Amino acid sequence: MNDRPVLLNDDQVIDFVIRGYMVLEPDLPDGLNEQIFNHLEAIGDEVSGRHDAILEMVPKLNQVWDHPQVRGMLISLLDEDYTMNSHRHCHKNKPGTRSQDWHQDSVNLRHHHVERLLGMYYPQDVTPDMGPTALVPGTHYRNAPTDRMATYGNFRDQVVATVKAGSV
Repeated sequence: MNDRPVLLNDDQVIDFVIRGYMVLEPDLPDGLNEQIFNHLEAIGDEVSGRHDAILEMVPKLNQVWDHPQVRGMLISLLDEDYTMNSHRHCHKNKPGTRSQDWHQDSVNLRHHHVERLLGMYYPQDVTPDMGPTALVPGTHYRNAPTDRMATYGNFRDQVVATVKAGSV
């Protein structure tokens, strides 16, 4: 595989700026998603208790973030000198348990260019019955206190992230 980053085109960047999200389906090596999923299953709840150590606990995740398509997306949106924040979590919801309420992960900082991203990787297919993450296009332009959002149900134009294994 060529290690050169695969940059986004102008239309992809514009679409991201407008909607505030994108779903990338990188051509990861065969079996990588299954290996990562199985590793996460093997370490079980231990991964939830050691939030920021996920890359150390599951080093194969680095192959996802270092993939030329993923790196290219990050470079296209953040610039070549981007850094990965040390704050990262593995969110696992067991069947029948309550998921997170609507919330905003951080305060939106108004700026003329993208300064940070929240990246999510899915090692398995995500189907509607799994309670997938829902995204609301355009909300990256406003601040919404979590306590006000927690009571909301569904939003007009929300996108339910039913994705294929390997999606970022």
